[in-house]
Amino acid sequence: MELNDRKKMILQAIIDEYIVSAEPVGSRAISKKNELGLSSATIRNEMADLEEMGFLIQPHTSAGRIPSDVGYRFYVNSLMHRYKMGIEAIEQLERELRSKITRLDKTIMRAGYLAAALTDYTTVISTPVGESMEINKLDLVPISDDAVMFIIVTRTVKSRMIKTQLTADECTIVAQVLNNMLAGKTAEDISYDTIHEIEKICCGKLGIEPKVMINLLHFVYESISELDDGEIYVENAKSILKYPEYRDIDKAREIFSFLEDKNNLKKLVAQTDNEGIKAKIGTENEPEILKDSSLVTVNYSLDGKAVGKLAVIGPKRMNYSQVFASLDLISNEIDKLIGYISKDEE
Repeated sequence: MELNDRKKMILQAIIDEYIVSAEPVGSRAISKKNELGLSSATIRNEMADLEEMGFLIQPHTSAGRIPSDVGYRFYVNSLMHRYKMGIEAIEQLERELRSKITRLDKTIMRAGYLAAALTDYTTVISTPVGESMEINKLDLVPISDDAVMFIIVTRTVKSRMIKTQLTADECTIVAQVLNNMLAGKTAEDISYDTIHEIEKICCGKLGIEPKVMINLLHFVYESISELDDGEIYVENAKSILKYPEYRDIDKAREIFSFLEDKNNLKKLVAQTDNEGIKAKIGTENEPEILKDSSLVTVNYSLDGKAVGKLAVIGPKRMNYSQVFASLDLISNEIDKLIGYISKDEE
């Protein structure tokens, strides 16, 4: 869908104005605030054309226009000015991130906080997943007649109590099988066939009750999968209340509920496997609750491989130029810092 230069200028002026005002934009406002050299009547005619082409929406008959999702997409792809971060802001961000660097998770959390401070929107940041984490040892320890403690040892120790009836001898036997089949493997190495083989050995050859093994193997698989999930942090969720788009109480409550569920957020960032900075605008987002919002994401990397994601959630009329510049700066700085931290840990 081709736009001539005049339509592009008018569309850009409308979106720039709407980002600031959150009010429908009329032709007089554009002619007064922008040096387009066009009359209100000409601008009005062009706005009508842009509406007919799907780039603008007129929310009320007497009101001006607001951008559609198509308009925002064209703006982000073709019209957005490059935002320049000030030298002082860049230096301050570097100082903030580099101070007291001791742990990766703390650095990641700090980056999320700084992204929220720079953009004034809600930020979501995921920590690196443990896909290369190797299982060293698995243990089953009876703690009562109807409960055992399952222990998984990798670089850390993970344990959970399971309600199931296994004797001390059965715990020893099952642990031996689990270690024979799983020790030395990463989560991605463990297939359904491996789990099925363990069940066949323990139930078919050793006489362990199928229900017991089903419960145990379900937890084994769940625990191993959890190793890959990483952690996720949310900053500045309350910022949504600043924007008129979220002033409806029911809508705000739904957004807050969505942001409180880490499974939602993990799925959200997993759906945006991208290189560079990408925006999903309005209906481009899969979760229904984000159909009136925009999601901007960027990967951060270690040795050239994406290991986590930083995201900004805000109204569709967010200041995309500033958000893109902020995420670019922060993700590049994280790349450097996690490189330093990983070398220190070797």
